[in-house]
Amino acid sequence: MRKITVLSFFTFVCLVSNTFAQKGFQLGIKGGVSFNQVTTDAGSLSKNISQSLDTKTGYLLGIYGRFGTKFYIQPEILLAQKGGTIDIQNIGKVRFTYSDIDVPILIGIRVLNIFHINAGPVATFKIKEDENLKDALKGYTSSSLNDALSKSSFGYQLGVGVKLLGFDIDLRKTGSLSEITMLNLQNNVQFSQKATGWQLTLTHKIL
Repeated sequence: MRKITVLSFFTFVCLVSNTFAQKGFQLGIKGGVSFNQVTTDAGSLSKNISQSLDTKTGYLLGIYGRFGTKFYIQPEILLAQKGGTIDIQNIGKVRFTYSDIDVPILIGIRVLNIFHINAGPVATFKIKEDENLKDALKGYTSSSLNDALSKSSFGYQLGVGVKLLGFDIDLRKTGSLSEITMLNLQNNVQFSQKATGWQLTLTHKIL
């Protein structure tokens, strides 16, 4: 079902992109920093596991395409390092790091050819996670944990930007629409997490 959803999503993107492509196209590179948190739903384990307000600083870099001029659609492919922190009783704060491939598809509008506003969905595919979260949760489950984080998830991005000296500077709010962690622990207790954060990036047109 998830594969069908992803295929339908990208089919829609291709159709819309073809319409916008008639009005101009550009290709560029981007990079920046991200500030991430995770929110935790630990069910009846909330006395033992709770979320932390700590923020993890990571990086992101990748490429983008832009179809259109004043109104545009902007698909991106980004390598993003993220992370979070949870509090576990008798252990303390457990910090974990993971890396994703993010594929946002944004609809935007340019204002006075200087400012822009954009928003849209993002598909996320996990490529790597450290062992910290998995090791911390082993004491709460009788089954083996091959992965603590989901292989894929969906979210959103929305933000504003300004063009300055040939670069676009973007500030975006990011969030999860689906869980980045979904595990069944002891006594059928469900443990889930969602990610939220901010991105500050610099983009430059190369084509």
